[in-house]
Amino acid sequence: MAPAVLSALELKATNTLNMRGAVRFPLKLPVTLKSGAQEIHAETHDISAAGVMFNLDNEVAIGSDIEFTISIPADVIGAPNDVLVSGAGRIVRCDPEEGKQSVAAIIDEYRFERS
Repeated sequence: MAPAVLSALELKATNTLNMRGAVRFPLKLPVTLKSGAQEIHAETHDISAAGVMFNLDNEVAIGSDIEFTISIPADVIGAPNDVLVSGAGRIVRCDPEEGKQSVAAIIDEYRFERS
């Protein structure tokens, strides 16, 4: 029997299910986003290994590439110093919510830095 070949649509659906299946942690942490020349200070809503959701005052275009830095206080993770998580990703959703924008991004890469 020949191996099954997934269509692009099936592959996209499979990846979407895997991303949404990641455990989300409801963490409200300060974050700085950079998209092009725009720098935005915001707060995370939740974080998973695959993505992050932010609450913003303004809209960011779906498909935009972003860089982000999230500051995790030392007492939250039991470390002697705050930890910065820096990374890159892309905006996949932007919805109005309670007078703000709820913006979801896929994380393409990240690294930990001590502050």
